[in-house]
Amino acid sequence: MHPYFSRLQVRPEVQEFFKPNYTVDRLGNLVFPYGEPFEHFGFAFHKVPASEHLWIAGNTNYSQVRQVIICSSAMEAISWLNKNYHSFPITDNLLFLATGAGVQTKHILWIKVHLPGKEFYMVFGRDMLGRIADVKTAAGLRGWPLEIYHEGDNIVVSFRSRIFVFNQEKFSLNSFEKAAGYRFHITAYKPKGFDSFFDELKANAGFTF
Repeated sequence: MHPYFSRLQVRPEVQEFFKPNYTVDRLGNLVFPYGEPFEHFGFAFHKVPASEHLWIAGNTNYSQVRQVIICSSAMEAISWLNKNYHSFPITDNLLFLATGAGVQTKHILWIKVHLPGKEFYMVFGRDMLGRIADVKTAAGLRGWPLEIYHEGDNIVVSFRSRIFVFNQEKFSLNSFEKAAGYRFHITAYKPKGFDSFFDELKANAGFTF
């Protein structure tokens, strides 16, 4: 087990699950590869790359995968499973994908080509970028093009030849689905009282940096 994960009180079972999907640099910091760029975590920093590639963890025999969890970072994936392990104790059919700093069209296309018909979950932050990622990813996976942009203090979504305008504070996947009258049937997980599951993990462990 890695001492950073132990300090963060990550379950041994969760550490074992993700062990094949990271390396350690010469200073003992965690390295999660997204192709050539990588996510880098140490006690004093957490750097998440923007990449056309995904960080992948779990069962890579995609025919055996039932549930795909799409996350903003590898550390967010680890934090989410650590909290929700009781609901997913059988991990053989799980696959985690981290998009890094921003969901890209290439990410969605790769998922649609390699993982059709799977059950998807999304684990992005509670902030505005995370909520926009929820809507963009859900629509992309279901094959519906949309455009999202800021207009003053509002979020504007162009979807199915209609325009939807939301106050930034009230914009979410759920509010968009209600306004559009369309359900993507993809769950977006959000922690209560924290911007991310990683923030919650750190707070519960009394860990700051």
